[in-house]
Amino acid sequence: MDFNFDLDPPQPSEVELVGNIFRPWEWLTDPQFYGLENIPLEGPVLFVANHTIMGGLDVPLIWLRLYREKNIFLRMLVDHAHFKIPFVREFLVKFGEVEGTRENAADLLRNRQYVLVFPGGAREAFKKKGEAYQLIWKDHIGFAKIAIQFGCTIVPLASVGPEECYDIVYDADDYMKSPLGKMIERIGLRKDLLIPIVKGYGPTLLPKPQRFYFHFGEPIPTAHYNFKDSIKNASELRDIVKTSLESGIDFLLEERENAPKESWFKRMLKKKGKVERSKRKDK
Repeated sequence: MDFNFDLDPPQPSEVELVGNIFRPWEWLTDPQFYGLENIPLEGPVLFVANHTIMGGLDVPLIWLRLYREKNIFLRMLVDHAHFKIPFVREFLVKFGEVEGTRENAADLLRNRQYVLVFPGGAREAFKKKGEAYQLIWKDHIGFAKIAIQFGCTIVPLASVGPEECYDIVYDADDYMKSPLGKMIERIGLRKDLLIPIVKGYGPTLLPKPQRFYFHFGEPIPTAHYNFKDSIKNASELRDIVKTSLESGIDFLLEERENAPKESWFKRMLKKKGKVERSKRKDK
């Protein structure tokens, strides 16, 4: 059953609170954004993104930047498992997360919203070793079909940086090869929800400090597609979006390679200095 949501954005004071909570994370990751000018001024818009490891390190940064610079209240279609946790789901809905059903997606696009989807889902977030920045979409065309149905613009959204925050120690293949494998098959657990065992900073689960990079690709219109031939057209559209997103990832990887090398500590000091100078100017 879908968890109800409304279209009203949170109050500015609530957004400020979220911004304060994530400010240390912004300082640490120093997010670099490219292509914000590619975002259409009006919805409906479907941002189609690559899911990075563990699936959530980059989302608050995207959400805050779009709200601050574009006045966009981003809605995110997420896995049903997110909504099985009491109390947490109310917070998720308040700040844009929506259970990823076709009905919810249709309601959002019908109301001309800006919506973020990850076609790779949990499988792409709970990666195996050696899968960094790979798009694991299989034959999924759902996002393309609904984009065509509502004639919305698709904007590919590439994310680079989070994959290096963790090292995968034990992945889904390791689970299935272990004595746990038969038990997992017997009880019918979803293999795409087998969370990899990872390590971050040292032996801890704290993410290793990395600079994050984001790229909003050229808008891809869908109004010219015929919805009656949905499977053929949706498959074609999916491949176009995938190619564009992969190009965005390659661009960001190159940008990162060519960027000046700074320690995370130096980045945080620079950010803190900018904030203090801004406060002095405001007085």
